[in-house]
Amino acid sequence: MGAGPQAQEQLFALRQAVALIEGKASHAARMAAEPDHAYLSTPSDRPMEPVAADSENVEFAKLMAEIVRAGVMVEIRSQRMQDAGSASGFVLALARLLKGRNGAPRRSLLIADAFGGREAGMVYAPGLVDFGLEPDELVHAMPRRIEDALWLADAALTSRAFSAVLLEVHGNPKKFGLTESRRLSLRSRDTGGALFLLRQAGEEEASSAPLRLLVEPAPAVARKLSDGSLLGGSIGHPVFRVLVEKSRSPGLSQFILEWNIHERRLYPLSAGSVASPGPAYPGDLLSETGNRSDRTPSMGIVVALDRAS
Repeated sequence: MGAGPQAQEQLFALRQAVALIEGKASHAARMAAEPDHAYLSTPSDRPMEPVAADSENVEFAKLMAEIVRAGVMVEIRSQRMQDAGSASGFVLALARLLKGRNGAPRRSLLIADAFGGREAGMVYAPGLVDFGLEPDELVHAMPRRIEDALWLADAALTSRAFSAVLLEVHGNPKKFGLTESRRLSLRSRDTGGALFLLRQAGEEEASSAPLRLLVEPAPAVARKLSDGSLLGGSIGHPVFRVLVEKSRSPGLSQFILEWNIHERRLYPLSAGSVASPGPAYPGDLLSETGNRSDRTPSMGIVVALDRAS
């Protein structure tokens, strides 16, 4: 008995990701996925640029297959507001991997959060260029209310005008719960659009996103010279530590991914090639206070009371 449509779609997405990683044409992946090609006309047949040319990391291929599968809402979460830059950069890198539909130009919509813009800053065109992106490929919006942001994300998915929709929210707002998440997930599935939910400084909560990733900054490796050696003291490409918190594929746990700003690809790195993260500002945050007591005072206050009788 043949596999169901959902299983066939997952198998096709996985084989297509592996074929792209190995540098093969996407048509060959389609031929190997299903002989009759019954489901290739569905929105799941969305092109993607190569991710890592010579990697044979099967787990990484599974992760990318889940990310690029059409009609799936992917949640990217940062644990602290200090990590907002890394989470935003990772989402922009994922959006850059997706191509426009039917030969349309690549264009993404970033629905930014006002609080996140005040705390972590807004997108900067020269910075996008240094990151390997094109400013004209990104449309920026900053609604005042979460209701307006949800309406804009729904309208953008319905219009099918964007290769990716990036919805940024701060924390866990009450007006964006499981009901609103399910509504956007269904809209993404019906239209086949790519929806990335960027939750800045938010906690884990129930949502309709089948894939949730926790993104943290990781130390960059040194730059490689033409002879293959590393340039000591230099800073290489951005590196992200990605923790898989929720996934349909078993066995996915943690990845260390490097974004090559020149080739515009993600590469998996081994844990040994990246140093353990240390404090951004080593040393004591505050100097010791002078003229203080030599011991910790006891808790509470001693009160002398007269005897009642």
